[in-house]
Amino acid sequence: MMRVNRRTFLNQGMTITIGLFVALWNKITLNQIKLGKQRKHIFPFDKNKSITFIDDFIIINRDNQTQVFRAHCTHLGCKINQATTDKLVCPCHGSEYDLNGQVLKGPAYKNLNIMKSSISEDGSQIEIEA
Repeated sequence: MMRVNRRTFLNQGMTITIGLFVALWNKITLNQIKLGKQRKHIFPFDKNKSITFIDDFIIINRDNQTQVFRAHCTHLGCKINQATTDKLVCPCHGSEYDLNGQVLKGPAYKNLNIMKSSISEDGSQIEIEA
């Protein structure tokens, strides 16, 4: 029979304990990320307003159609909070997007992220899946 000294026993015990802790932490973290991605946001909706900046979203309402975009520029993630009549403008580096979220002017080269959304039956609220 092989004898294990005290130091080896403690090292193996600590290795197993740390391994279990890391595995548990990883599982908890992945579950939190998954839950965070499945959140729904509900905001008041004004069908008469063509562009609305609310929280981390841009709501575009025109021609009886509504589209929602994430309000972060695809260049470096600055929050887009400016618009002209026909384009959205990033305040940090001047990237411009049309009202369909397509890049008009860089430095951004990716289009804005489209979010799933639905309008309540009475038209007073919009629900955005983030």
